Amino acid sequence: MALMEIRISSVVNSVKKLVEKEKEQFLVRGLEDFERFFSPDMNLYHYTKDQCHFVLASMNKIEGVVGTQTKEIVRKIKMLVTEQDNPAAIKPQDDDLKNGREEFDRGWYDRLKNLSSLELLKIFASSELEDRSREIAIRRLNVLLCDHTSKKVQIDISEMRQLQPLLISCLKEEGVSFNSIFKVLGEVVNHVAYEMLIFQEETWYELRDYIASSKTEFQRAVYIFQCLTMALIDDDFVIPVMENLFLEIITRLDPPRELLVDNSSWVLAFMGGFCLAIHLIEMSSKAESVKEIAHKMIDSTRELVGREMEVGVVRRAFRDMESIVKKQMEWYSTSQYKFLKGLLWRLYAIKGMKWESKIVLWRINVIVERGVKEEEKELPENEFDWLNLNAE
Repeated sequence: MALMEIRISSVVNSVKKLVEKEKEQFLVRGLEDFERFFSPDMNLYHYTKDQCHFVLASMNKIEGVVGTQTKEIVRKIKMLVTEQDNPAAIKPQDDDLKNGREEFDRGWYDRLKNLSSLELLKIFASSELEDRSREIAIRRLNVLLCDHTSKKVQIDISEMRQLQPLLISCLKEEGVSFNSIFKVLGEVVNHVAYEMLIFQEETWYELRDYIASSKTEFQRAVYIFQCLTMALIDDDFVIPVMENLFLEIITRLDPPRELLVDNSSWVLAFMGGFCLAIHLIEMSSKAESVKEIAHKMIDSTRELVGREMEVGVVRRAFRDMESIVKKQMEWYSTSQYKFLKGLLWRLYAIKGMKWESKIVLWRINVIVERGVKEEEKELPENEFDWLNLNAE
């Protein structure tokens, strides 16, 4: 048993190194090859329980340190192991489990195509269904709402209002972990919020209270906040959110002391800080808060670069910022343009930053230059200007 633990530890350490070096794609390929090899080999040579336990234990450890794409393959391998141990289960040699699962997914998705947005959300909210069925339902709902936002389909406003309380219940559900499903849920929330806040000009107080509540876990609150890609011009919405998240963001922007497998806390704080600043930049009463956030983002990034902890932390945050800027670009005005240009200049000027990170900043700059209207473009002249401070 001790030898098995040593071997598992060795495997997991190798996985961690790949993740830290942002080479998870090699891990994905390796696990895909292993999955293809494992099933026939397991049945041909009749793996013992100890051998199956080793594979299962290894997969459990790997699942805890990797991203979503890798986790999907890990789950498939785990399913092969557990079904091999279960004499009542369908064996791989009797049926192609992978094809069976894909066939089920397609059939389930086809059934969901004819359902309304409310019916889809009720399916997702049901605790009686397995996670995979619920995930397909929420993804189908996201597609439907995307089509509504792009005006390909029309969802009645009364139905949208019925989605709101159920979405808040789903956000608060303890069984929904912070994973790919929660992130799709965040996209769904954004579509409904866009309809209510922008087109209907209604404040979604329950969503505001969820984000602004001290009871909401930080990573969930800040993630849902950054999912809201529209201009948040309603003070009744933005100010309570800012008051709840500000100190937590400032604290979590302190650079991590070591490079962990999961550095999402710092990355989320960086993104939360950026989103807060971009929404508050035109509020003169919050100018000092914007200044503190921006300087903390820059100083923390500088320290991480100096410690050579750039690859798994800073660059990931830059890429997330790039994604958010793309989604927000349509409403940026002069204030947002100045702020972002000033921020990019100061980040780009950090000594020792690797070229790969600067490339991401360069891409963001290109997005800004192409996306902001010419009449809104005005370069910041000084420290006070880019932060929209009074130079008194």
